[in-house]
Amino acid sequence: MIPAVQPTLPKFPRGPIRLAEVLAAFSLATDLGMSQSMGHVIRAGYIGMRLAHELRLSVQEQAELYYSILLMHSGCTAGSSLMANLIRADEWEAGRDLSRRDPTNLLEIVDWLARNVAPGAPLPARVAHIIEALVRAPHARREGERTACEVGARVAHRLGLATGIEETLLQVYEQWDGSGPNSLQGHQIRVCARIVNLSSMLETFFDAGGRARAEALALKLKGKVFDPQVVEAFMTTARDARFWEALTGDSLREAVLDMEPDTPHRFISEARFDDVVLAFADFADVKSVATVGHSQETARIAEAIARRMELSSPEVILIRRAALLHDLGNAAVGSHILDKEGPLTPVEQERMRLHPYYTERILSTVSALRPLAAIAGAHHEWMNGQGYYRGLSGNALPVGARILAVADTFQDFMGESPGRPALAPEEALRAMLPKVGPHLSPDCFAALTEALDVASPKPRVHRERPAGLSEREIEVLRLVAKGLTNRQIAQSLHLSEKTVGHHLEHIFNKIGVSTRGAAVYFGLEHGLLA
Repeated sequence: MIPAVQPTLPKFPRGPIRLAEVLAAFSLATDLGMSQSMGHVIRAGYIGMRLAHELRLSVQEQAELYYSILLMHSGCTAGSSLMANLIRADEWEAGRDLSRRDPTNLLEIVDWLARNVAPGAPLPARVAHIIEALVRAPHARREGERTACEVGARVAHRLGLATGIEETLLQVYEQWDGSGPNSLQGHQIRVCARIVNLSSMLETFFDAGGRARAEALALKLKGKVFDPQVVEAFMTTARDARFWEALTGDSLREAVLDMEPDTPHRFISEARFDDVVLAFADFADVKSVATVGHSQETARIAEAIARRMELSSPEVILIRRAALLHDLGNAAVGSHILDKEGPLTPVEQERMRLHPYYTERILSTVSALRPLAAIAGAHHEWMNGQGYYRGLSGNALPVGARILAVADTFQDFMGESPGRPALAPEEALRAMLPKVGPHLSPDCFAALTEALDVASPKPRVHRERPAGLSEREIEVLRLVAKGLTNRQIAQSLHLSEKTVGHHLEHIFNKIGVSTRGAAVYFGLEHGLLA
């Protein structure tokens, strides 16, 4: 159960912070981002580490495998919009359906398209969209998998993890027969990546159809998707009844944490903890063109309000961290919904209303994050009790949650959203006035108006640009982050479409990626998109 929200600010725990615990908590968000049941990564981690034992991997390889599994879906949100655009519908529900189908069975894929592409469109339009999606699907899949891999590798790089972990995360969708996104095959693929791929897919099939389904798919995909040696190790492990009992047991999370190898990455400092928080704030924001950069900007505004209200330094840090992670639950909301123009359906509204619940649930699972949960989970509560998801009011709301609600609302008005342009600070304040009192704390709103000189972005000063990017290339990257096509970017910058293509090629080469989604994540990571 999630603890009840308290009006006072909790204290951040002292002592060492265990990286595996923090990544295990964040893996729940990546589970949601992959349309999986919460706990998918943990269960896959158990499968993978049991296979590592069966295959007699070295301690170094076990460490590479362990952290790679915890981070294997950390780039999943960056490719969400690709599937949403492909199917013209909610990609979250469609992704859940797709993950439970045999990827080598064309009839299953065609049936998936028929069920999930443009479900609300008239029949002739649906047929046209399905044919278009069928043609585009192979390219879109490769693009999505490359994006997820490249962003996952960037997350590992940001966290200072070993190079082998980055390389494994770049290969987790490669297939034994060479049909993966980068056409690596056989022993060209790192052994840890082969284990991650099998562990993730078989956990999904086990979750959907039990032991028989997982074992049948392992044998069917042996030598095609999966390394035959890894399949044999799985089948040997699967003969142990205790393996399956543990996989469904209540203490699985603790068992997986106990499997962590003894490495220099085991504990992290508070400074590196902030790197983890920033990496996952960007994980949440990169899901939608409407939310790119939202969490970092909201955190900056919330920090300015908290300082204006003369809160203590530890309280300011707590509020800033909670603001960075307040939209982590958006992983459970399709980018189709986040980017939708016009009113949401009742089902879509309910999905939106649940995102702070998921944020709080994720953050409540580990002591290092628990102090942030009550603040981040209450950022849509209103002073009059008519907010969500708990319906808290007045003094039941922690001061941090009241500050975050004001900062989040202000940043929503300051940022572009579907069907509405960004507002200037003065316009945003005027738009917020009707909400002050019934929805937003008057004290926190007053602190915002006084702090605007601090909170407002400062004029950009010349500084060294990361990866040698030029100012023009950064301009192009900012427009890519807004979801513009090459043609639209060309029109905006008065360039030819061919020139824009050259700029993108140079950007990709300089930062070491091959996809637009990974480039946008790099831009967030380096503060280039404000």
